[in-house]
Amino acid sequence: MKGTATIEKIVSGGWGLAHHEGRTVFIQYAAAGDVVEFSITKEKKKCLFGRIDRIVEPSKLRSRPDCPVFTVCGGCHMQHMSYEDELNIKKEILLENLHRIGKIRTTLDSAIPSPDRFGYRNHTVFNVDGEGRAGFLESGSSSVVPFPEGGCRLLPTQMRESIEALPPDELPPGGEVRVRMDRFGAVHFWGLAGKPGPPDCLMEAGGFLFPVSPASFFQTNRLLNDRLIDLVLSMQPKVGRKLLDLYCGSGFFTLPLSKLAIEAVGIERDPGAVANATASLRLNKISNVRFRKGPVEREIYRMKDIDRILADPPRSGIPEKAIRGMLRLKPRELILVSCDPPTFARDAARFIESGYLLSQIHMIDMFPGTYHMEAAALFKKN
Repeated sequence: MKGTATIEKIVSGGWGLAHHEGRTVFIQYAAAGDVVEFSITKEKKKCLFGRIDRIVEPSKLRSRPDCPVFTVCGGCHMQHMSYEDELNIKKEILLENLHRIGKIRTTLDSAIPSPDRFGYRNHTVFNVDGEGRAGFLESGSSSVVPFPEGGCRLLPTQMRESIEALPPDELPPGGEVRVRMDRFGAVHFWGLAGKPGPPDCLMEAGGFLFPVSPASFFQTNRLLNDRLIDLVLSMQPKVGRKLLDLYCGSGFFTLPLSKLAIEAVGIERDPGAVANATASLRLNKISNVRFRKGPVEREIYRMKDIDRILADPPRSGIPEKAIRGMLRLKPRELILVSCDPPTFARDAARFIESGYLLSQIHMIDMFPGTYHMEAAALFKKN
């Protein structure tokens, strides 16, 4: 099926929303105001998904992307617009999700841009095709799109140069390679043929040191990590008794927040991350924090006497059982950090329904060039 449509706006997932013959159509790599000829790639009961065949009339928002493989490689979604327009779209998407899903009408207290649209990632996983060429996967496919000349611009110069310098016989055909740049600017690889990577590497954020194992999560925007920590710290009262950090990972927020608590507890199901977090306590000489290994929806029911809770869940959001456990503790404040506007809106609505007031909400652009963003909100007991 083919058709012509005008893109009305950009919505969650970076899709351009349009209507065609009475049905909603979501089209990749579009800009609001584009008139496009499109082909359907997927059909659902209530909507269609498509790709652009030809731009009949370009939007005034369109600009030339910096990457020659943009729209082929699946790594970026918004390089065809200026960074200012990208930020405005992300703000609109966040507020629209809060209104549509959470029935929350509000304004943002701040929208924090990345200092640079490029070179911000401290970590990535790339693939290797059957011919030994490194790159990212094609959008919606398992085919590898080789890196353009000079490498992926989302990566710092050191990472791009290190990837380019890899000997061909170390790249595993059909495999994937993980790469991370540590606090010293050294680049480490895992998954190379015959060359095992280190057990962990040392990262830094908010003035704290974090040994991070290969597959454990650590915030990827090296240019904004300190700012994100400062923002979360600014939401906390200066004095607190007991803090609970849910989905704490390697302790990214737990360690800085320990400065504002008599006692802090982090809960994380990834054993490697818990081991990293525990090592961070020794490394940073922190004695008022402990970590519990296990799923949040189980461990939270073993907690009591909690004053404040911070949750930084995965994109799927907080399971209902975990939310019930949070509400059971009746904390005075809740801080929710999320990288997915729809689940963020859903979870925020649940807190408000349970008697909390939305006190602050911020958007932090941790992932320029992509449709991803970070949101941070403070809820206070009514």
